[in-house]
Amino acid sequence: MKLLNIPFIFITISTGVGILLGYYYVDIAINALLPIFFISTCILSGTWQQSKKMFSKGHFFTFSMILFFIIFGITLVKIHNPKNQPNHYINHINISHKDPIGIRFHIKEHLKSSSYYNKYIISLRYLEEEMVDGLLLLRISKDSISPTLEIGDTYTIYTKIEQTPKPLNPLQFDYAKHLSKQYIYHQITAKYHQLIHNERKKSSLPQIAYQIRKNINLSLSSYSFTDKQLSIINALILGQKQNLSKETFDAYKDAGAIHILAVSGLHIGIILLFLNSITSPLNRYKRFGKTLQLILIILSLWSFAIIAGLSPSVLRAVTMFSFLSIGKHMRSKASTLSSLFISAFVLLCFNPLLLFSIGFQLSYLAVLAIILIQPLIAKFYAPRFYIFKKLWETFTVTIAAQIGLLPITLYYFNHFPILFFVSNLIIIPFLGSILGIGIIVIILASLHILPDFIRNLFSDCISTMNYIVAWTAQHENFIIRNIYFSKSMLFSFYLILVFAIATSKLHLRKRLIWLTAPILLFIGILIYEKHSKVAIEELIIYHTHRNTTIGFLKNQSLRVYSKTPLSKKNQTFLFGNYLTKKQASLDSTVRLKNKYQYKKQNIIIIDSSCTYNTQLYSPDILLLSGSPKIHLDRVLSILKPKQIIADGSNYKSYIDRWEISCKKQKIPFHRTDKKGAFVLK
Repeated sequence: MKLLNIPFIFITISTGVGILLGYYYVDIAINALLPIFFISTCILSGTWQQSKKMFSKGHFFTFSMILFFIIFGITLVKIHNPKNQPNHYINHINISHKDPIGIRFHIKEHLKSSSYYNKYIISLRYLEEEMVDGLLLLRISKDSISPTLEIGDTYTIYTKIEQTPKPLNPLQFDYAKHLSKQYIYHQITAKYHQLIHNERKKSSLPQIAYQIRKNINLSLSSYSFTDKQLSIINALILGQKQNLSKETFDAYKDAGAIHILAVSGLHIGIILLFLNSITSPLNRYKRFGKTLQLILIILSLWSFAIIAGLSPSVLRAVTMFSFLSIGKHMRSKASTLSSLFISAFVLLCFNPLLLFSIGFQLSYLAVLAIILIQPLIAKFYAPRFYIFKKLWETFTVTIAAQIGLLPITLYYFNHFPILFFVSNLIIIPFLGSILGIGIIVIILASLHILPDFIRNLFSDCISTMNYIVAWTAQHENFIIRNIYFSKSMLFSFYLILVFAIATSKLHLRKRLIWLTAPILLFIGILIYEKHSKVAIEELIIYHTHRNTTIGFLKNQSLRVYSKTPLSKKNQTFLFGNYLTKKQASLDSTVRLKNKYQYKKQNIIIIDSSCTYNTQLYSPDILLLSGSPKIHLDRVLSILKPKQIIADGSNYKSYIDRWEISCKKQKIPFHRTDKKGAFVLK
């Protein structure tokens, strides 16, 4: 049966729907789900006999097939759920108990460090004397004696396993949620000297790849590359972004060129074009030439994936382009499209939560847009000369990819660089040459025979690329920030694109008629979202260390009261994303007072001065700030508040003592260090 006759588009979409249902809505035990999956398999097998051609005959088969793969998606989620795996550590320990425990693990992946910690993903091997598996986040406190832990090394430590902390202020980035979609639910925090080095794990592909990258970096460092250039080389060719500085990362992001620094679909696509070019002579051999070319290309792609560390983005891209190579080998656009969906289906079978990965979504949407949209744009102009053809092709590919990615980038990142096409149009045509020279540099440097002129040429290429990006990023007026884009707007925008592509061959008048409904839906959602945000009013007592901060939101304007002035960085951290999601603006920041009223509710603040009005009877909310040295039981008996709040400006020992007092008197107590910011609607 030919590949294009198999409706993998519908199969993959149905599986994706099942994964969404299984993750968010369907709460069913795996033992109860497996019989349902077996029954659906029997139904699908039975209806197969009634349909000679899929989607041509037998509508019941079509329905049963879609239903089967929806159930298949739900089953995938449940099978991969650690709670359903008997050897997973989560089934061998009570996390609520805070007692230290002995664990043995090996380093699986090195993450980008934070200001205070070096971070790693570790794979558990033993919990006390019991063999277990599962992933944890390891945070090692930064100090002068903390070397980088090597991938594959095994350590033992006696420590506490803790929940990965959730954000404590409204609409901040939820790192715990991000990790949970990689099956990482807990963390351990330690100092380097607490680790006991046991052994190095037996050679594995990730460890071999790590050692190759380590040797490459040692070789490159002997050729006078700057730290910034080395970080770019590691990101551009080896897929390692841990050492990129924040300034470099932000510059590429603001220039709309961050995808250049992530070894993903763009890089693998360029490498694929290069491999197609150098293996094209094999096409002369009619019998085995094309098949041999395909095998060599796929082997080369996976060899590069190993060297690049087998990171999720590289694995996604190599899997995707391996299947696309097969589709191209079959010489059919339908085969190419089916190959794209087959690769997505295969990846989701191995890890269903990849569906929630931003990188996964961006990669597939970009390639899908290039396949479907680029030919439509390319038809508007037909250059005569070769150089203009290549420039026009690069431009249309860039535009098509950006059209496909525009809604999802607005949804996730809330900003849009208008000059993105400048950096992309200048850099991408030469990116293949940069990658090619870079690979030559790495090979020659590893052999210690890198000539100075090649080193200088590659250094100049990296410096020029950085200059173009920096020039583009510094034009702040061409970067639109804080764009609100909801899920409803995201789906309705993609609905417009789907209708536009589906009706591209129709007459203009008919096309406009078909597009009217999705466009009106998008406009309706815009109006509704705007109207719904205007009506929101709320008071927020933020969790801030060594400070007390209160925000009042009304008419899409946030007025902030703070005990100490807030820097721009702190303002962005506390309510940058909040302002975007609420479509609000920051009105002003004012010095904190000791008394407020919100919707007829009195709020009293007792700070380190310990002064309060004893004449005030029964305030609605009493906020404790700055660790005041008070006898809380006496204060409660005098003021009789209805709610007590202790924010992050207080000592933890004080908060613990106050919590006990409030429990005794049965007064609601809210501590922001555990429950997060206090929000009053």
